[in-house]
Amino acid sequence: MTEKFLWVVTYKSLDDFKARAQKVKATAVAIRSDNNLSKAIKEFGSLNPKIKVFAWRWPSHFKDPLMNEAQKIVNLFAEGLDGYFVDPEKATGKNYDWDLKNLDGLATEFMDTLRNAAVDRTLGVTSHYLAKSTWPSLPWKAFFEKADVLLPQSYWRSTAGTIGHGDPSDNYKVGIDRWSKAGGEPAKIIPMAGELGTSKPTEIDEYVQAANAAGRRQLHFYAWGPEVSEAVWDRVAAASVETSPLVAAAE
Repeated sequence: MTEKFLWVVTYKSLDDFKARAQKVKATAVAIRSDNNLSKAIKEFGSLNPKIKVFAWRWPSHFKDPLMNEAQKIVNLFAEGLDGYFVDPEKATGKNYDWDLKNLDGLATEFMDTLRNAAVDRTLGVTSHYLAKSTWPSLPWKAFFEKADVLLPQSYWRSTAGTIGHGDPSDNYKVGIDRWSKAGGEPAKIIPMAGELGTSKPTEIDEYVQAANAAGRRQLHFYAWGPEVSEAVWDRVAAASVETSPLVAAAE
């Protein structure tokens, strides 16, 4: 069975997001952690079949807010949260800019706190698909060390324009290559698709074909929103890769 993740930044209605997740046959959702995750855990957990709930966040690099985020996730694990994906990125001059020197210890403390509480739940990392070649000072290895899954954002297009050559297959391969060179274990690397709001239906198919060719058994789609066309949603619903999951999430 294909593991299919539908990501979301925010929503006005959890019911709308839940309906779309069911329609595209998502087996899991990844919801930014400033949404009402307690409610989402209950709502998605009551479905038949159940849809797993993961949280994600681009966190602050200041210790207090960072560890507050960690504690929030620890508490949500106790409520049934299935996993967490951290999203460290560059943002010059902001308190969430992780492309700075000497942040390795803080990244390790954050991941250790989550790993100790998560037990067998899934921890992952997502960020720019070019990794160190674009953000050389980000503490990649410190984030990777305790992660079960590594999720390069191998998007081929966003609202800012074309990314790379705008080729889903090429960006998929580059994501695996660059994250491997940044210290990631190749078998854990599963590139993401996106952005859905600027994608063509055929590009979704190309992403799925690239995943199949690379032997990956998870698909990650970023992100739900009203700007996504029904034609794209149809291809997300049809998306499938064969055999068993590559990275097991908590049941």
